Amino acid sequence: MDVLQKILKTQGTNVTIIDLQFQQIQNLDELLSQLANFSNLKELNLNGNRLISLPDDLGLLDTVEVLYLTNNIFTDIVQVVDSLQTMPNLIQLEITLSSKEEEQFIIESLPNLQILNSQKINLDQQLVDESSEQQSQQQSERSMSAQQDITLQQYDLEQMAILYDNIREYKKDEQEDKLFDQQIRTIMLDLQSKVKQNNPDHLTNLYILTAKYNLYEICFKSILKHFKTNDKKLDFIFTKIHDMHLSIFNDLSNVIQNVKLTSKNTSQLQINQKQIDLSQQQPDKSVENRLRQELQELQQINNELEKENKRYLDLLIKHSKGEKVQLSNSENNQKQNDNYQTQLYAKNFQSQNIQQNNNQIFQSKQTQQVNSIPQQLNVRNLTLKQLKDVLNEIYESKHKFDQKCTDSKLPRETMEQHMYTFLNQKYGLKNLIIEWATSIINSVKKYASEDNDVDVFGKILKNECDEEFRFVQTQVKNTMQELLKMYLRGKHPLKHQAEIKEMLNQRINGQLYEEEAVDIIKYMYNQEDSELLLDKLKQYYIVPQKINDRRLTREEQLMLLQEKDKYKMDYQVFQKIILDFQLKSHEKYLKKFIVIFKQMDTDLNGIIDENEFRNLIDALNFDAEDVDIEKYLNIVDPYSHQQITFSQCVTLFSSESVPGSNGQMQILQKISEQ
Repeated sequence: MDVLQKILKTQGTNVTIIDLQFQQIQNLDELLSQLANFSNLKELNLNGNRLISLPDDLGLLDTVEVLYLTNNIFTDIVQVVDSLQTMPNLIQLEITLSSKEEEQFIIESLPNLQILNSQKINLDQQLVDESSEQQSQQQSERSMSAQQDITLQQYDLEQMAILYDNIREYKKDEQEDKLFDQQIRTIMLDLQSKVKQNNPDHLTNLYILTAKYNLYEICFKSILKHFKTNDKKLDFIFTKIHDMHLSIFNDLSNVIQNVKLTSKNTSQLQINQKQIDLSQQQPDKSVENRLRQELQELQQINNELEKENKRYLDLLIKHSKGEKVQLSNSENNQKQNDNYQTQLYAKNFQSQNIQQNNNQIFQSKQTQQVNSIPQQLNVRNLTLKQLKDVLNEIYESKHKFDQKCTDSKLPRETMEQHMYTFLNQKYGLKNLIIEWATSIINSVKKYASEDNDVDVFGKILKNECDEEFRFVQTQVKNTMQELLKMYLRGKHPLKHQAEIKEMLNQRINGQLYEEEAVDIIKYMYNQEDSELLLDKLKQYYIVPQKINDRRLTREEQLMLLQEKDKYKMDYQVFQKIILDFQLKSHEKYLKKFIVIFKQMDTDLNGIIDENEFRNLIDALNFDAEDVDIEKYLNIVDPYSHQQITFSQCVTLFSSESVPGSNGQMQILQKISEQ
């Protein structure tokens, strides 16, 4: 495995902690021999992988004392425990459990275990009772939530896929994979189209339940097909059961679909609606004349606004250069500017005109003259909070817009294109759009050095970072908080969950201690990166202040003794240092790709066509075959719109693998190592 090989080369075999979380590991047998080389290994982190089971014998990991196995997909807890019994020195285990019985089973089966899921095993009976009560309450809340919300999630699909794989192994038939994928796709597309419709909640829930039923129906029919050819008696029994279940499910579905609203209010509304319909059947000539007059006025205003378009575009150019923001009547035919931002702005408005016929006010008329009074741009000075609120609105709008583009088979926009789309939809008036666009760009420049979220958005606008990286930063923030919570829970094992939560909130909204910061960094990063970050933190620690000479209470004396010589740091400063480090690492990772992409993107708008995409692959030089290129094009531009964004390319090359020096590796990783 690449990670283990890298550790061997850089740190040797004397490391005590190995972090393999979220590495998509499916089978641990192949790694055991490599892990055995680390003779001093004490802590092994396998969180967030794809492990279904563990090797029967883990005796090679005889030095491991702490093992993390949360967020895997184990199917048999008994097999997992049997495997863990072969680890003689295991004293701490972190694993996802589904019931109190499983927890008790692990405690009884592993007598040497001291800590299970960050809780000491030998606690007072009172604490055990409180924990049981809390868990029971959480399970009750989850049960109530399940009754209220009916969903179909990735977990459901994974469980169904595991069941289907078991059936396929039982049948020893591997020829049904293509049919299985087609059936899954058909069911999910049908559900997607129905959910989009404006249906009542009970019908939406019915469609979700029907999709779940049809997913498991695939498994049922597969096993029935096997019995039909191999065991006629079982085929008759299971077919009978299947038909009865199907009949009951269809009857229930019909009952739900035929639900009718019979309340008096509904009846009254229907009567009122009929009266309105009857009144609307008679044409009102006065209304028609008024609408015609308004239409003529709007057409006249539209023509005037079209003539002003070029002047406002030139105004944006001047403002981006820092020049005066007034236009005189004599400014008719100014020289065109090749500035990247302005080109994209004009191009974005032209694309909006194609998509929205009612927004013709943004079309550029290069030959028309400007004959209007001078106007000044009202640039807003946004606070950091106001800016971040606007950025969150843009992100949310972009997510919904991308989904609509996918459903409508339209090409995606870049983040900068969508910023103008968002402002157009929100304000409509071009002067407001220009004012807000200018305010956002100026504010991003102002606050980029102060706030990492703003910095990331600015780099996304300039196509120096992919859009999906903001989700990585969000995950880093959540991971930091979870690690801090684990640290506090381990340091204060006797405190109640509510007290731990209160302590966590105090740290996040205030300051954290040096030892807590060091623990988080060492957990998240390797030795080299940890040393860099810890060295950087030194200049931000707050030196403890001396207490006045007045007499102290006993409580103050105790607190002073506990906090003596402890250095603190603002949590927000600590978080920014970590996020900035992540961003710089990501920029370094993309550096070579960005240079090559900009060479292909001749108009610097963050979008390339099919020919430029093929040239990009040739320039990246990772030996892609024609079949591979066609596959990539089918992913990023399935409908041949000839518009492939920078972020789409980064996402593609981050997910696709090619042969490397040490086996398969991501395309971007191979490019960065060239």
